Amino acid sequence: MVSVKFIKPWSAYSPGDIAGFDEKRAAALVDAGAAELYDENAEVAAGELAPAAEQAGATPDAPEASEVKSGRGKK
Repeated sequence: MVSVKFIKPWSAYSPGDIAGFDEKRAAALVDAGAAELYDENAEVAAGELAPAAEQAGATPDAPEASEVKSGRGKK
């Protein structure tokens, strides 16, 4: 199984999607310019994957929803 990251739309995949294929299909996708080989370990080591909280839109200094409604936001 070879993981690829799509850089162009292809079938049901959008740019940024990551999927696994057999070696022959992965090579064909890369050769066609639709995808690039993907190595999750390399991205984690490079710090390219954001923590889950950041992906969900949370920030460490953001006030809780209850604080915003009550006007008690962090200062």
